[in-house]
Amino acid sequence: MTLDHTRPLFVRLLLLAFLVLVPPVALLAYEALGEFSQGLVPEMDKKAETVGHDLAASVERAVGYGIPLNHLQGMDQFFGPVRAANPEIRYLAVTDRDGHILFLDGIGREVLEAHFAVADFDEGGGRSHKSSIGDFFDLALPLAGKAGSAGHIHVGIDKNYVRGLVNDIIIDLGVVTLVSLLVAVEILLFVVTFNVTGPMRVVAAVIDRVRRGDFSRVCGVTSDDEVGRFVHGFNAAIRLVDELFRRLSAYIDEVKSVHFDPGVVERVTDIESRVRFLFRFARDGQPAIVNEHQATDIRLPLFLFVFAEEISRSFMPMYIRDLYAPIPGLSPEMVTALPIAVFMLFIAVVSPSAALTSARLGSRRVFLMGLVPATVGFFMSALAHNVYDFIVWRSATAIGYALVTMACQGYIAQVSKQGSRAQGLGVYVGAVLTASVCGTGIGGVLAERVGYRATFSIAAVLAIVAGLLIYRLMDARQPEAETHAPRKRQFIGLLRNWRFSALILFAAIPSKMALTGFFFFLVPLTMMAQPRADLGDVARLMMLYPISVVLLSPLASRLADHTGWKAGLVAVGGLIGGAGLVLPVISGETEMIMAGIVLLGISHGLSASPQLAMIPDVCWTECRNIGQTNVLAFLRLAERVGSVVGPLLAAAFIPLYGYTGAIVALGVVVLGMSMVFALLSFAYGSGPHIEAELEE
Repeated sequence: MTLDHTRPLFVRLLLLAFLVLVPPVALLAYEALGEFSQGLVPEMDKKAETVGHDLAASVERAVGYGIPLNHLQGMDQFFGPVRAANPEIRYLAVTDRDGHILFLDGIGREVLEAHFAVADFDEGGGRSHKSSIGDFFDLALPLAGKAGSAGHIHVGIDKNYVRGLVNDIIIDLGVVTLVSLLVAVEILLFVVTFNVTGPMRVVAAVIDRVRRGDFSRVCGVTSDDEVGRFVHGFNAAIRLVDELFRRLSAYIDEVKSVHFDPGVVERVTDIESRVRFLFRFARDGQPAIVNEHQATDIRLPLFLFVFAEEISRSFMPMYIRDLYAPIPGLSPEMVTALPIAVFMLFIAVVSPSAALTSARLGSRRVFLMGLVPATVGFFMSALAHNVYDFIVWRSATAIGYALVTMACQGYIAQVSKQGSRAQGLGVYVGAVLTASVCGTGIGGVLAERVGYRATFSIAAVLAIVAGLLIYRLMDARQPEAETHAPRKRQFIGLLRNWRFSALILFAAIPSKMALTGFFFFLVPLTMMAQPRADLGDVARLMMLYPISVVLLSPLASRLADHTGWKAGLVAVGGLIGGAGLVLPVISGETEMIMAGIVLLGISHGLSASPQLAMIPDVCWTECRNIGQTNVLAFLRLAERVGSVVGPLLAAAFIPLYGYTGAIVALGVVVLGMSMVFALLSFAYGSGPHIEAELEE
């Protein structure tokens, strides 16, 4: 069975959007970047000369006071802030008249001494002189002394700086193009399914009734586009047939009541019986309206809302650190982790009641209810003064997030037929993963360009747009759902199933610990501690996780279905994720962290779908007694323990081992728990639950 029936359409629209969007963007970017790189070099030369003149003026002032050039003090402290403020300047140096290096900051002397010993810096006639030295352009400016030239000050410009800037811009353009592509596809998918494929499915259902002689239904499509006009014409044909039937019935009644020939009356009565046997019409002359609710109705609003939440993923720890305020008894690292843990805690606490509220009040109403605290939380997070009020606003966002996501899941469960629940789940998972790719990627770029607070404000605007879509496009009346809530003792009985408990404790919880502790918390902090790293680098690196999950998850689902090796895939996924977190013990470089992120994505791509698919096997009795949906909901609630513990445990490791050591320590914990599940997984192939299912 296909997990998501929109996937083929999504792929075709993605190809179409790619062909329309990417080539012109690539061509414009190529032309613009060429002009940019050509125009940047002269500007860098002007900037270097300005910096050199300012430094030369300061040095000449000191020499003018009678201090010999080679006796100047504090030159390292003098040069350091200048280089820090101008990353394109790799070194600053002062040489005497013979080219001997007196002071140097930035690189080793051996790189420059051979060139300075033979170079003639006075060939510029008292003006600046530019020369090439290996990977640098050296700009030499004369230093005037009381007896003429005292020496030269050198500004070394990195030749690769412009190339690096261009590469960063190309990567940012690629990220923005990818996000634009995915957003365009989501919008196209929504437009096509809402305005074309959805109405045509309704038409197909009504046509199927008409083919069987049932003219009691018409299509409930009200749009005025081409599809809408076709549907209106189709409905008009059905109403015309209904009207002709009414006329025929009236004529038959008239014949039966006034005709004097009994034979004619008998034949007319026979005709009436045959017509009523072969065809069905609405009794009151008003054909019922057929509307079809689909899981895809909710996809675009869900995508926008999750996009709004994920947009702050890449910079959340840094923003919290900027808002730091001491909390008695907690280390600075623990304070930084606290808002993330509290956010996850509120989602876990609110989700069960949110699901029941959605079943009682309807998904549309609960979605709109959830948008209120979520939007307020996004907006006020942008205005937070310290970590205290930030925790409050993130808690409000978490409440809204739980309400919205539970409303979406409830709507999908209500509108999906029993045989298409997996397809409905695919719609939800697809929207969330696509939003994660887009939000993570664009969030770092936005934060780097407009700042943290403005990015949170953009998230609030996206949440409002999602609410407007729900309000305008979703019918307030929706299919009714069961509101039965299992009793606590039934959940306690569920925990007595050792296979289910082991799945939670040694697979689901460590998986979430790795996600929130490593990916959400430690990756941004560790990357920003790297030299020359920026938010764009963090965002691009973090995009690897959802991309890995998106690429691998369908393959893992098919493999689990074909082989039945669900517990094995969950075990292998957990081991891969734990091993990825331990990799930085080899080296704390960016490459190892990147490998850890990719392996975590592979881990969750392998294990997420099989983990859900295991539930009917290991909890067959419980699914029969309290419902599979409730068992899955309890699994999701229990695994949130890992989401809360992950960042707090990572924060506790940082003072002991540093950022890289904290990743490794967390990885050891996750790997150890995953090893336990791998050993237990060999016992999952037999047992009373499996046997009971086979006997049934």
